[in-house]
Amino acid sequence: MLVFLASALLGLLSNDDLIIAGVYAELSVIIWIVIVPLAILSLGSGVAISLITQWGLTRHYWVLFKLGLTAGATVLLLVHARVVDETAIVMHSVHGGASPLQGQLVFDAAAALVVLAAITLLAYAKPRGLTPWARRPRSWVSGTRVRGRRDSG
Repeated sequence: MLVFLASALLGLLSNDDLIIAGVYAELSVIIWIVIVPLAILSLGSGVAISLITQWGLTRHYWVLFKLGLTAGATVLLLVHARVVDETAIVMHSVHGGASPLQGQLVFDAAAALVVLAAITLLAYAKPRGLTPWARRPRSWVSGTRVRGRRDSG
């Protein structure tokens, strides 16, 4: 996202029409080839890992917050990825003019960095607090005995 933000700033601040058109064409490729697939992979792997680890998907509030932030950020990314395409088209066809979409891309990239920082902070800090669903005893814990029973699967 830092490269995306730097490129969006370059496109916003540059006066050279060729650089501007090239920057937004580059951003359009980066968002669809790199950022969107990685965001979807991040969401899917986060759900999968939470299901097979001690943290669980719904046992801790921080995991639920991370899931909500990641899912929300992924949905917003898919919605705002079209803005990148529109900006690339506008900047390629219009020479010498600025577009309000340029500023929006810088804002979107900066906001995405804030969300990524919050997700990383939650993963690092792992604040305490169990959800109501975690208070039930688990009937399985990685093949170990719980309440005198051994899970068969």
